[in-house]
Amino acid sequence: MDKQIYLHIGAPLVGADALQAVLWHHGPTLAAHGVCYPLEGPHQHFAMTMDLREMAWGGHRDPAWTGVWDRVAKRVRAWDGDRVVLSHELLAGATEAQAARAVESLGPGEVHIVFTARDLARQMAVDWQEHIKHEHTVTFDRFVDDLVMKGIDAPAPFGEMFWGLHDPVRALRAWGTAVPAERVHVVTAPAGERAGTALWRRFADVTGIAPEWCDLAGVREQEPLGLAEAELLRRLNERLGSTLGAEYEPLVRRHLAHEVLADRVERTEIVLPVRHHPWMRGRSQELVDGLRAAGYDIVGKLDDLMPDFSGGEPAEPVEPTELTGPAVQVIEALLRDLARSRERTQLSEINHELSQVREELARLSAPPIARPSAMRRAAGRLRSGRG
Repeated sequence: MDKQIYLHIGAPLVGADALQAVLWHHGPTLAAHGVCYPLEGPHQHFAMTMDLREMAWGGHRDPAWTGVWDRVAKRVRAWDGDRVVLSHELLAGATEAQAARAVESLGPGEVHIVFTARDLARQMAVDWQEHIKHEHTVTFDRFVDDLVMKGIDAPAPFGEMFWGLHDPVRALRAWGTAVPAERVHVVTAPAGERAGTALWRRFADVTGIAPEWCDLAGVREQEPLGLAEAELLRRLNERLGSTLGAEYEPLVRRHLAHEVLADRVERTEIVLPVRHHPWMRGRSQELVDGLRAAGYDIVGKLDDLMPDFSGGEPAEPVEPTELTGPAVQVIEALLRDLARSRERTQLSEINHELSQVREELARLSAPPIARPSAMRRAAGRLRSGRG
């Protein structure tokens, strides 16, 4: 039987981070069962994707990315077990030529493509807040209006990144030219379930990974921001501009967004404006019809990709008073961080002073050593016979 190679190409923000964390942390266990996750480091899948797609990120292309795809593909070819799994959500945007190169380089073996999909209404909401976490300042209404009315031609980078990566029909068009339709697996994420949990359960079923091989207890899926929290961050981006530079990622995205704002219990879900509900129902039906016609293997139900607007009316635009709660929580968190930082600084200063005291005590407790001038006088007396 040919080696089976499962390449998960997207979509972004449908539990991909959780899936990749499971694969990386359980690599040795999977290998013992004949399944290879062929990475040398936990983030190498990003570099290999940038290499394959010949992309820059944030206006920068790291020279270290060059050749990473070929090195990963070489490990895939060298694996003598029966299965390989590989994942990165930005692979969805590959061209036909890039998809063909990827599939050819992974062989010999039977390459399968896996695409995880969620309904476009929810994807627009999570995609907008993800852009906000990357310094953008576009409002949610403007973001949605442009995607609906201008499609792939919406202002960069929003149009290309949303329709090029989140629309399974469009993304799989290129990959479907490189593998037969029966080897393309569309895994749907049901509404109301944590995407990461559903994704892993269905992905494991597709790839033949037994549930008992992997412990999911330590895998934490990133919580989405609420409407007020995302709006607060958006307004903060307007004030900050690019002043933080490289410090934006650790300070704002990872700490403020992921640790402080995402942990708020009371938050309003970001929901598509009512005026776009009819359009979204029609567009989603086109997507479902396109996937059904393509003959792909559907894992889950295509109805999962139809939007559910039964949860009530979308919230009105955020009023300034609604930002008070998240703003107070941010101020509290930052003050606590400042206090801890001051404590660490004071402790460091105390440790430095103690180190100096210890050095001085060690010097004073050492055997006395005559000073050079005294030694010279003693030597003179010895030479003159007066010693």
